[in-house]
Amino acid sequence: MQYFSYRLLRPMRSFPVLVIALLFASCHAKTNEDNAPQKDSIILNYENIPAKRQTVNQKPVAEYSELKADGFSVSIYETPETFHYLIKMKYKELDEKDTLRVPNFGVWPAVRIRKGAERPSCIIGFLDKDSVFRESKLISAAGKKLRVHVLKHYAVATYQDTLK
Repeated sequence: MQYFSYRLLRPMRSFPVLVIALLFASCHAKTNEDNAPQKDSIILNYENIPAKRQTVNQKPVAEYSELKADGFSVSIYETPETFHYLIKMKYKELDEKDTLRVPNFGVWPAVRIRKGAERPSCIIGFLDKDSVFRESKLISAAGKKLRVHVLKHYAVATYQDTLK
């Protein structure tokens, strides 16, 4: 025979009362502040930058060279796409190409080349919206090899605030 106590049901008697009280509390009339339209996204007023360039500069936008290092040189050129650049590299008898993609921070892209720690090498990057240099690729040469190493990846994302 099982023992059943009605004392266990006493806390459950107050449960329906609690649910009804919560329903009444949540169904109150909204004040004027609550009736104001809410934003569900953050809109940043960036300058509208087109995805395609109207004119492509045929001259390099940035160059770096170390003539003492068997003609090590790196040049960056514009492409028809605003945030894409062509990298041309030379070392001894090697002529190679690579690409650089700059994220759209809402400012016109500014590509820069800095001297690398070892010789011959250079770091390719860009300036962000606060004019801070952001490293992207390291280009170096050793022996008869030309090497491109990606240092960091960057991306820009948009999101909607759905918590309101």
